[in-house]
Amino acid sequence: MLKTEKDYTDPYVRQLSLFLDNRVGKLREILRHLTAEDILVHALSVVDSADHAIVRMVVDRVGTACNALEENGVPTSVSQILAVEVPNERAGIRMICRSLIQAEINIHYAYPMLTRPHGFGVLIIHVDENETARNLLLEDGFNLLDESDMGLAGV
Repeated sequence: MLKTEKDYTDPYVRQLSLFLDNRVGKLREILRHLTAEDILVHALSVVDSADHAIVRMVVDRVGTACNALEENGVPTSVSQILAVEVPNERAGIRMICRSLIQAEINIHYAYPMLTRPHGFGVLIIHVDENETARNLLLEDGFNLLDESDMGLAGV
């Protein structure tokens, strides 16, 4: 069925970013707050240094997760990222990179999704040109997830 312009929304996923003290048990505490609200974590990336860590995650209910974290004193920022299904072939990730390099789009960071809403692996990517990257990937036949897909996994 064709989508009309009125019903069309660009596929995107929101990512939570947390800036945490690098202390034992801090990530567990964050996950406990999310579990208490029945939030499913689809993807998780932790980059640490001596004093702090940056935690990035994709969850099934962004608004509820933000409220739960902020109520517990955890500052949270939200950004838009792309969630691309990886084709089931050896060169799947390379094919995604090839699509982006054609337009000289830089990948700032990437990490895998832990769940598979449609049965395929998913690569979370943050790029410098979201709209252009989204259009290129769609034109090249890749499936991009949107937030409605986040409710499919883990059910």
